[in-house]
Amino acid sequence: MTFVLPSPNGRFLLVLCSAILAALLSYFGMRNALAAHYQDTDTRAGYERAVQLEPADARNWYLLGRSYLYDLEQPDAARAIQSFRKAVSLDPYSAETMLDLANAYDGEGDTAHARESYVAAQKVYPLSADVCWSYGNFLLRQGQQQEAFAQIRKAVELEPKRATEAFALAMRVQPDAKVVLDTVIPASTADYLPIIGALANAGDLDTAQVVWERLIAFQSNGLQSIELRQRVPLRDMVNYVDAAKQRRGPAAYVRAWQQAVSIMQNPPPLDPPGSLIWDGGFESGFAGGGFAWRYSEHIRNVQVAFDSAEKHSGNRSFRILFNGRENLNLQDVCHDIVPEPGTHYLLTSWIKTQSLTSSEGVRLQIFVYTPDHNEAVTTEEVHGSNDWKQIQLPWTAPPGARFGNICVRRLMSGMPESNIQGAAWIDDVSLVAVPEAAGKP
Repeated sequence: MTFVLPSPNGRFLLVLCSAILAALLSYFGMRNALAAHYQDTDTRAGYERAVQLEPADARNWYLLGRSYLYDLEQPDAARAIQSFRKAVSLDPYSAETMLDLANAYDGEGDTAHARESYVAAQKVYPLSADVCWSYGNFLLRQGQQQEAFAQIRKAVELEPKRATEAFALAMRVQPDAKVVLDTVIPASTADYLPIIGALANAGDLDTAQVVWERLIAFQSNGLQSIELRQRVPLRDMVNYVDAAKQRRGPAAYVRAWQQAVSIMQNPPPLDPPGSLIWDGGFESGFAGGGFAWRYSEHIRNVQVAFDSAEKHSGNRSFRILFNGRENLNLQDVCHDIVPEPGTHYLLTSWIKTQSLTSSEGVRLQIFVYTPDHNEAVTTEEVHGSNDWKQIQLPWTAPPGARFGNICVRRLMSGMPESNIQGAAWIDDVSLVAVPEAAGKP
């Protein structure tokens, strides 16, 4: 259908109105674009220009308020409050604006309006970890510890990465770690582990132990599911175990390790009863902390690794490859032990070699520290090409021997042309207490 204007004046009026409308749209579009440009400059002057161009845009006022509040050189809390209030009037559902308004009031000592703004922000966004955290800190400064701890706990529940900071903050006003765990930190492995790690790194093993024991207690609780009790990666616990070794001695070291492996994820098959060697079959694939095997992946002229293709039993063994460039002394693959002085032990291992040259092959060594002297004993060495061969060494822990290690050794050969080349595999290592008669060579 065609619409016919009644007169030339009508046509002129339509064209004029269209031109005016287009000009207005163009003007407002350009003004909005300019405001966005000034907003993107991220400067106070830019925000001030943006609110002049677009005074009905709540975000322009919010950004202007932040520029006043958080400017380290020229802060202006009063103007920040004015800008935030304007932003809230335009957008009463912005929790971030209300939170910054509360912080501004708090900075000015206006606790009544600060509290009002925190409460308003929480009503708008009750699941905001930032709001709960800031409100909790505010309440803590007001001396309302119980209410503050409830807000901080909620922040941690919403955002577990805050757990370590929350624990440290709460401990400043409540030095009883058990109370802090009860009231501030949810009973969660994800929350406890970073706290334990931070405390262990800081040397506060007393407090770390409180959190650790709580972790072990709720993970080992019969009411917890098997899935929950087995879900803790061992690598996340060895930091505390090693701290116990360094600061508390052998007994605490052993206890912490036993607790850790009792709740570890994917535990390896059990070792022979009473063995001082954990994971003697190298089945866990874990190395580098606690009572796990320790070795460097960068040993000169040697390559070491777990090997799933060659094993005496289970799924893997430990392989050592020598490249033939050096007559070296190897003592880099070790396992801590805590023997009982005067106890008779039998060290057992299986070794396989392939084209292992020189007169000195591989062997195992027991080394222990005592108050009077250090003692080292070694098994027979194995070189050449051998299928899996069992080696054993009876040994009695000397008086005072409470800590030591077992290492894979290769001693330097005194023969000419003794650069060692070839491969050796180690598997099924154990060190178990035996009757005295069995402990004699």
